[in-house]
This record gives sequence, structure tokens and C-alpha cells, in this order.
Amino acid sequence: MELQSELNDEGLTEAIRCLTEENYDLGKLTRIKEILGGYCHKSYALWIAVDNRVQRYFLRLYNPNVIETEILFEHALLNHLKSNGFTLAAGIVPCRNKATLVHTPSPENHRGRTALWALFEFLDGEAKYSWTDTDLTDKEFISAAEILAHLHHCGHGFEKPPGADRVQPRIMEFIPTFKNRFSAFMGQAGDRRCDRLFKDNFGSICNALDIAASYNGRFQGMKEIPIHCDYHPGNLKFRDEKGVGIFDFDWSKVDYRLFDVALALVYFTSIWDDQAAGLRPDKFTLFLSAYNKTCLRLSHINPLSKQERRHLIPMLSIANLYVLNWDLVDFYDTPNQNDDEYYSYINHNIGLVRWIALHEDKLKRWVNKS
Repeated sequence: MELQSELNDEGLTEAIRCLTEENYDLGKLTRIKEILGGYCHKSYALWIAVDNRVQRYFLRLYNPNVIETEILFEHALLNHLKSNGFTLAAGIVPCRNKATLVHTPSPENHRGRTALWALFEFLDGEAKYSWTDTDLTDKEFISAAEILAHLHHCGHGFEKPPGADRVQPRIMEFIPTFKNRFSAFMGQAGDRRCDRLFKDNFGSICNALDIAASYNGRFQGMKEIPIHCDYHPGNLKFRDEKGVGIFDFDWSKVDYRLFDVALALVYFTSIWDDQAAGLRPDKFTLFLSAYNKTCLRLSHINPLSKQERRHLIPMLSIANLYVLNWDLVDFYDTPNQNDDEYYSYINHNIGLVRWIALHEDKLKRWVNKS
């Protein structure tokens, strides 16, 4: 059976063919197709034939800026979750030598000296949404919250292997670094739409960062577990209004459970039509209630504690600042980013900075209802 490649790149096609033949005993590679939509890594669907059937796999080519120890942390966590019964994440397909990461010479147009690859099982289901497209049905909201609770439950007992860790610090160590980084961006800012928006709001952003950093001591003692750290609708697959798969664990780390919940609420319940429209009350209470109710049924995770509920609102602000940091870093550190596209992201998260600060009483009522 002749290899069908939809890459329009003979060199990359050959690199992937050699990678599968030299490192795996899965069968014959028959088809390759790039999977579009990711911001960080390159992804490919592979079809491999064995014993008169064809199996589909997911191949990831990691961004050359990613550090190997972080990939090893991601892989260790995925294997641990699977061992604890979490079935919705794509399993890693080990190489012939049992490794989960493959090093190859760098393909053309890949900036690194070497390339790092990993092969995963292919998740079925439909990728219906993105981090900005969040109009899930109520059943999908509930399912997403249940998946997050099960993920937190199955993280119990995780221990980082030697030489594997997330380089990014925990959130309350990370937040104090933003101001210097943002000040450097002010020095880079010119006269694009994003530049003007950022400069006009720099003072209010710094004020929000100061308030966020002041909570560090008050968070002490809250539950710390392995978290996804990028849990949004675009990282889930659905079928018949039920979540059937979760992916993109490359930002995962050990941190406050509350941060993962707050980040999910910011992602899932944001209104994207209007900068100042904020979060949706019905979806907020639906998601948080479903999360807490699911935790009641699980043995290794409890619903949010009194301390966590008391500090959920400041953590919402911190989670939003975390996303704003991604907006700004990606815009200012990547040449020739689309000004209009990133204006919508930055404008949205700056609007949420203000909205959360102005609606604390309303948010407290939502938390109490959940």
C-alpha cells in the first residue's frame, strides 16, 4: 500500500516515515495529514495498517522552544492518570525501546537543532469549540466540569520522576514576574492597535497584579495537585453532548487545585461578544455546581473547601491575568503576529480585569449558589 501524504513536503513526509519505522512496531504507515489549529506545536494524524485493519494515531512535533524536562513531566503525568483509571486522555504510544520521546534531525523549517516527537493514541469525538468559542450546551458544560473533577481525582499519588518538571513556576511565584515582563513590552510597544490598547491600560493591569500578589499568604494550605493548566473547550472532544476526550497536557504542572478551577471558569464562561460583558452567571453556577457534585462522588478529591470558596474570586482575577500574560507574550515575542486577532484576545482579558473587580458581590452570590 503506497503512502498517501497530504503534507506537500517530501522531506517532512520522509522524516515521519523513518520515525515510525525506526522507533515503533505498529505496522505500515499508509497516510499522513496535518492537524491544524494549534498555537504551539505541530500535529499530524497518521494511519498505520496492520493485520488487514488501519489504526489512526496522533503525532506531535514539539515546538523547538519547549524544554525536554517539561515534555517528560507531561508524559509521566499522562501515564499516572491512566494508571489511576483516567480514560479520556490520549495514551502515549511507547517506542520499541520503551521511551516516550523520539529525537530526530530537525526537519526543514523547524528551528531547533533536533526535533522532539511523541506518538499518542488518537482521540475519537469532535473538536467543536476553541478557547474563544464557548457556546457549549448545558449538557456539555456539565460534562466538562465532571471531566475536570475526575482528572483532579486521578492525579492522586503523583510524584515527579527525576529530571522531569514544569519550568514555569507555580502561579503565586509566577504572577510577581509579570510586571517586569510587561514593563519590557511597554518599551517595545509602537503604534499598532494592540500597542495602543496595552499602553492605555498598563496602569490598571499593574494595579491588578499588585492586588493578585497580595493574596499569596492567604492561599497557603489550599489543596495542591497535578492540574491541566489549560482547560478550555478547545482542548476537549465531544460526542452526543458528552465530553469523550481531553488533550494538550503540555502546560500541566503541580499547583493549587483552585487555580485550575478558576482558569476553567474564565475560559468556559466568558462572554466574547463584548469586552466588558464578563462571565455568564448561569454557565458559571452550572459548571461550578457540577464540579462540586462530582467531587462528592469521588474518593480522592473533595468539593471546594471553605477556604477555596472564599478565595475563588481573587483566583479568577489571577487566572485571567495568567491568560493575559499569554496574550502579551505571544504577541510581543512572536514576529509579525496578527494585530487584529490579538487585539480581540488582549481586549477581552483587559475587559475581564475590570469586570471582575467591579462585580465581586455578584460573583460571591454565584459562588454561594454553587
